[in-house]
Amino acid sequence: MRSAAIPCLALVLATAGMTVPHAVLANGTDTGVSRPRIGLVLGGGGAKGAAHVGVLSVLDELRIPVDCIAGTSMGALVGGTFAAGSSAADLEAQVRAISWQDTIAFRGQRQDEPMRRKLTDATYSNSLEFGVDGTRLTPPTGLIPTQRIDATIDQLVARSRGITDFDDLPIPFRAVATDMLKGEMVVLSQGDLARSMRASMSVPGVFAPVKLEGRLLGDGGLTRNLPVDVVRQTCADVVIAVSVPNPPPTEEQLRSPITQAAMTLDILIGANERQQIATLGPADVLISVPVGEIGSASFDRVGDAIPLGRATALAKRSELGRYSMPEAEYLAWRASVSRPQAAPVRLAAVRLDGLDRVNPEYVRHTLRLAPGDEVTEARIAKRVNDVFALGDFETVRYTLEGDPSAPTLVVEATESLRGRNTVRFDLGLHLGTDTNSAFLVGADYLRTWVNSRGGQFRATAMVGRTDALSMSFYQPIDLAQTWFVEPGAVGQSSLQDIYIEGDAVAGYDFNAAFGYFDLGRVFGNRAELRAGLRAGGQSVKRDIALPTLDEVDWEGYGGVAVQFTYDTRDSVALPRSGLLGRAVYFDSADWLGAAEAYRRGEAMLSYALPVGTNVAYLRAAGGSSFATELPVYDDFLLGGPLSFPGFAIGELRGQGYWVTSAAYLHRVADISDLFGLALYAGGMATAGAMNRQFDYPGADTMYSAALLLGGRTPIGPLTLVLAATSESDWQLSFNLGRPVPENTIMDPVW
Repeated sequence: MRSAAIPCLALVLATAGMTVPHAVLANGTDTGVSRPRIGLVLGGGGAKGAAHVGVLSVLDELRIPVDCIAGTSMGALVGGTFAAGSSAADLEAQVRAISWQDTIAFRGQRQDEPMRRKLTDATYSNSLEFGVDGTRLTPPTGLIPTQRIDATIDQLVARSRGITDFDDLPIPFRAVATDMLKGEMVVLSQGDLARSMRASMSVPGVFAPVKLEGRLLGDGGLTRNLPVDVVRQTCADVVIAVSVPNPPPTEEQLRSPITQAAMTLDILIGANERQQIATLGPADVLISVPVGEIGSASFDRVGDAIPLGRATALAKRSELGRYSMPEAEYLAWRASVSRPQAAPVRLAAVRLDGLDRVNPEYVRHTLRLAPGDEVTEARIAKRVNDVFALGDFETVRYTLEGDPSAPTLVVEATESLRGRNTVRFDLGLHLGTDTNSAFLVGADYLRTWVNSRGGQFRATAMVGRTDALSMSFYQPIDLAQTWFVEPGAVGQSSLQDIYIEGDAVAGYDFNAAFGYFDLGRVFGNRAELRAGLRAGGQSVKRDIALPTLDEVDWEGYGGVAVQFTYDTRDSVALPRSGLLGRAVYFDSADWLGAAEAYRRGEAMLSYALPVGTNVAYLRAAGGSSFATELPVYDDFLLGGPLSFPGFAIGELRGQGYWVTSAAYLHRVADISDLFGLALYAGGMATAGAMNRQFDYPGADTMYSAALLLGGRTPIGPLTLVLAATSESDWQLSFNLGRPVPENTIMDPVW
């Protein structure tokens, strides 16, 4: 490690008119100017690190060159991008253009998922998937997938793609990471630049660690959040160090166990940062940016952090000004370290690496890139992200190899470390003033790529007000997985209340078991059409009811079913945009064992429309028995906070219906703008009618008005509904997690 006295001596000699070694441009040209070599240190800090961008703009205005850079975490992202050839102005434009909601929180990812994944994604109050290894469950290596982060970094440093020795970059660069197995600092000076930058940002538990050269690398802030010693060893006579520390917590904040746990990490990082600051000498410049309430995870406030860095650097103008260059010399330096945007290239070949169980032809169909295609970095990144959206991979990365003007595109897909077997769990709770408060616990098992065409075995289980078990085998027919067949079996038992004039007078167990065989087709990633056969049985048994009330002994059930789904929602739970359309038709057939001859059709259209930060919902649904008599186990149902607020779940029962609703929700509180977590308050108006209904036999059109409070929260979707109806019914309900089924086509999970 260099002594702090060396850069101080260099400054004294230079200002006294004595000579120090000439500064050399990145292209090897000796400027003939005697000046100390300036090393820039950019510290870690998550979203706060965007302040580094503002500091760089001031260095540019003051004409201060940078001879080498060392960065940690967000400092590595900013520093690596600058070192790769972006100017300060370009860098600011690039950082401001990043959609952090898309990059970190995967906003918009659902629209890119295959239709099959959309329809089988039955759990949505959480997104955790566990691998199954024998009898052991394997959790994900990080809470947040890094696919889009990797793609973003790739584009940021595309100007210097192919450079593997970081001393050969326009500005020599070092990224600092932590060896998570040994607990040691790792200085990355060669290899894949983007990969090294990502390794430096791998916050433990949040992002998966990066494997490089046999080491498992995590966030560099754990061992060297402000790598002053690293930049001295790289080139620096003088150090400009930029830190973005957290403000100390208040005594009141420390009463929270969560804050106390977070402070443990802050204390460790702060300690190694202070050790590095203590090595700074009088010739060095420390720029410590006060970020106020901007936290490490406040990526929605990146735009606010940039001017804070600028203002703090301007306050250090007198100290920084000592290293200002004459304009002509600075422009020469700036030209020597700038690189143009990567130009489009024409692909000579496309190669897929890392595929074991996933069929390469299926990946090629999704990638949609072939030799001879002219591509940009952005186009490649979009297609690579489409491959990731298939759901089979931990990461999908790419490199361009060979002739820079006609390269080979190498797509490296890392298949899921959790293997082909995954398990998901879900919880739901409904508490209401009616008698049918309920809970459910759900689990979902999926085994993928059973064969080369992408066969999937799936089993789901639910326990609660409805107990259900289902199994199916989804088999694509063609390599593009456009056509498919799916045989399966379903068994379920649900407790349903029977109402008369709003009062629950009986409870029945509805039981069903049947097998099915479907043939279907998907249309891109928006729609699916399927048709098939059903055969099994149904029964309706008294649970809490007078012995004189009717029952249905086990009787045959079977027929022909057709189902169509169109889905562009951005989220299953409380979507902010998108359209959902569903239509189902069932024709009972005695040749499949049906005891009752009837026809049943139902359709629904729901639209979520963003209005600024608020959202409006429009929905219409209806069902018909086509002048046939539906058996009691296939009656149409309405009622509950989802289908008809104010009525109890399943309160309205009949032979046909229509219902329409409109809602408007105003955003009243942000929980996490980055992850789309917020609370909304608003109202909902609903109108509908039930044909030949059981509960209110003389009623015509019925209405309800509801006040709503709800949103997506860290513990799952949450709604509080207070509603009253034109039939003098009213309900107050609290719903958390996966909604309890109301047995209508309007159920979010269907």
